[in-house]
Order: sequence, then structure tokens, then C-alpha cells
Amino acid sequence: MSKQRILLVDDHEVVRFGIKSRLERNPQFEVIGEAGTAKEALEKVSRLLPDVVLMDIRLPGYSGIEACEVVIRNYPDFKVVMLTYYAEDEMLFSAIKAGASG
Repeated sequence: MSKQRILLVDDHEVVRFGIKSRLERNPQFEVIGEAGTAKEALEKVSRLLPDVVLMDIRLPGYSGIEACEVVIRNYPDFKVVMLTYYAEDEMLFSAIKAGASG
């Protein structure tokens, strides 16, 4: 079975570190890149071509939801999984409408 190649996007370095360490314990996952902003994430998506983008909903500049829309528009087969600490229905529905897989 091939590894799921993951791009990890969160503006907090310590959060990225924690998630990356957990993911890398599983041989099915490989974190191929990290980004701290939506802009940086979009640049890395086009260069790294991950299977999954694990992205925070709230990012500096423009949001993870906006970045999700761009990723899905340009790469409809990619999966975007949104991360959030907030349970705001509006944000969750917006992420789903943007094409997030989860």
C-alpha cells in the first residue's frame, strides 16, 4: 500500500510539529511539506502535489476555506481536510461548500 502524501497547513508551528509527529508514527502517512499561511500552502500544493491537504480553517491573510476552494478548483481529485478548534456551524458548512472532504 502506498503512503498518503500530506501537506500540513497551520499558522502555529508547535501545532504543525505535534500533528506531524503523530502522523509520522503511522507508516501509511508521509508529511511531504508544511505551510503557515494559505498563500504558502497554495504554492506548495502546486509544487508538491500532495494526496491530502490537512489545513487549519483560520489562517492569516486569507482563510483555509478560501484556500480549500482554490485547491479543489485546480485539483479536483485532491482531498482537503480542515482543522479547527471551533465548532461554529457557519464555518463548518462553509468548509464543506468549499469542497473539504472532512
